[in-house]
Amino acid sequence: MPTRARFSTPPTLLVVDDDPEVRMLLCELFAREGFRVDVATDGAAAILFLEHHEPPSVILLDLLMPGILGSSVLAYLGSTPSLEHVPVAIVSSSPHLAPEGYPLFKKPLKFAPLLEFVRNACHAARPVVMS
Repeated sequence: MPTRARFSTPPTLLVVDDDPEVRMLLCELFAREGFRVDVATDGAAAILFLEHHEPPSVILLDLLMPGILGSSVLAYLGSTPSLEHVPVAIVSSSPHLAPEGYPLFKKPLKFAPLLEFVRNACHAARPVVMS
């Protein structure tokens, strides 16, 4: 049985998806695994969130949303020094639109591989404490 991630402070995950069922499902699943989950309903809400909060540990990003598309959020992340190193995974039912260089998780989602990506990204981003 997989072990649950244990952190002194829970890593944060930003889920950006216009589908309320996907947002709710990912929130519940990752919260059960010990993550703090924030959500944005579209690209504009994601950018607004990122401008006013500490960078998340990982971002799960849908591509096709009303208003600002996921590709515009990626451009924003790449042009913002404090965010350009945040791991991003594309979560989309349109995988043919996904830009290269990002892990892709096709809807309908399989949670185990997505959880593995998030755990690995969070562990890699954790600073090493030297004593």
